[in-house]
Amino acid sequence: MAIYKYGEFTPKIDPSAWIFPSADIIGNVEVGKGVYIGAGAVLRGDYCKIIIEEGAAIEEQVCIHASPGSETIVKKNAVIGHKAMLHKCIIHEDAVIGMNAVVTNNAEIGEGAIIAEGAVVKNRDIIPPHMIAAGVPAKIRGPVPKSTQRVWLQAGKIYRQLAIDYKTKLIKLK
Repeated sequence: MAIYKYGEFTPKIDPSAWIFPSADIIGNVEVGKGVYIGAGAVLRGDYCKIIIEEGAAIEEQVCIHASPGSETIVKKNAVIGHKAMLHKCIIHEDAVIGMNAVVTNNAEIGEGAIIAEGAVVKNRDIIPPHMIAAGVPAKIRGPVPKSTQRVWLQAGKIYRQLAIDYKTKLIKLK
């Protein structure tokens, strides 16, 4: 993994987190306990702050940044899907951001909410807790069904286990 100090900012990474060797963690970034950060992810805290709380999953090729002097926060046990982009936003606990989704400036995704694959959550949009939003721009489609909640809670557990298992089971062959 590439961990970079930028100016006065050095990433703070809990030793129980798993960061894939091809991920880049730059500057003012905090990575909590049991976090999974996948291959090719970029967390760029050069002139902003990024906080990834305990148990969150940042999947492959996710890009996280924010505007100067602001923050992007991913709260406990949230799952950020492959190639998603987060910029100056808050993702609350147990929320799911689908693959290739974009969450932009000052947007807020409520606890347990789901943003569908490819959706774009615009500037200042607020997605309430336990709601599904989809489309470009993202619109609320209704509540998250209990069966879907169970699936995503299980997915989060899988990534938390991978953060443990990869430390001993992932072996580079060449």
